[in-house]
Amino acid sequence: MKITKEQVQFIDTYLIKNEVIYVDIRQEMLDHIALAVEQKMEVENQDFYDAFKDFMVQHKKEILVNNKKPREFSWDSIKDFLLFLVKPTMLVFWVVLFLFFKSIDVNPYFSKNFTFYNLLFFMIFSTFLFQLVYFDFYLKKRFYSIEKAGTVYRIIYSVQLFFMIFFGSKNISVYTFSILSFVFFGYVLFFIKGIVKFNKHQFNYI
Repeated sequence: MKITKEQVQFIDTYLIKNEVIYVDIRQEMLDHIALAVEQKMEVENQDFYDAFKDFMVQHKKEILVNNKKPREFSWDSIKDFLLFLVKPTMLVFWVVLFLFFKSIDVNPYFSKNFTFYNLLFFMIFSTFLFQLVYFDFYLKKRFYSIEKAGTVYRIIYSVQLFFMIFFGSKNISVYTFSILSFVFFGYVLFFIKGIVKFNKHQFNYI
């Protein structure tokens, strides 16, 4: 027995009132609750509101505990990002970048006043600013998976500093160019993949 669009909205409103502010976390909870309520309606021959009430009485605490995830630092985001980088398609992408930078010397395009690291920092900052404006001011929605990506930002910036300290800022090697570019573009693709996945999955019951 399928629940209606209005009933899905009822569950969503309930979760919002219980301070589940992150859209992607709320969506996961919504899918889980809707499926469980549908099963109770079918097996126990209950109407929607009785099935929902009985389910939440038993499972509210364990469901809402997912809303208490740490906000500042996430090892999961690091693991997911690193696993994404070592996928075969991404490794092929790195080889393409390496061959590109090997065939074209980009060092002459930079100067003492504007180095490759300045460019990389500008690209990272621009991506962060875009995310901030798009989600916080345009969509006016919060996504846990996006906010926890700040951990990945710190990784990228740390990688940049590592290469700058140990390999210098002049005449950057093809390995440095390709690795830092790969990490940055890898994050952009990782970010896009997450948004696409969310858009494909959202509100399955509507």
